[in-house]
Amino acid sequence: AGVCAICYASYNICIKKASSLIDPLLGGVLLQLVATVLGGCLWVATKSGHGSKVSQAGMAWSVAAGIAVGMAEILSFYVNSLGVPASQSVPVIIGGSILVGCVMGFVFLRELLTLRGWCGVLLIALGIAMVGMDPGASLH
Repeated sequence: AGVCAICYASYNICIKKASSLIDPLLGGVLLQLVATVLGGCLWVATKSGHGSKVSQAGMAWSVAAGIAVGMAEILSFYVNSLGVPASQSVPVIIGGSILVGCVMGFVFLRELLTLRGWCGVLLIALGIAMVGMDPGASLH
């Protein structure tokens, strides 16, 4: 999980750096192209000669996830191209996805959180609000 967090943080910083230098749509397409090539190579390397689990439902949910992440990436490029500091955009986007993910898990997947879990979600929401309202500053 720690390596995944490092990858997500790096991904967001790279989007921030690229956002003022590339059209958001093109940036999203290029990002997806690289992810497709990398994922395809890893799949071939690890599944070569072995059976892979495949179902229509799995394919449909994977396509839906691709649409959602593609839109998220394009919107991340756009938000960052507006000059929003990464110290604000990354916590709001990632924290917001945690908040929305918890609510969607409850509503659509019927997953339950304890009172302690919902208190954590409330703290995330408060943290997002605090970061989002922070005027921020740049070191350069």
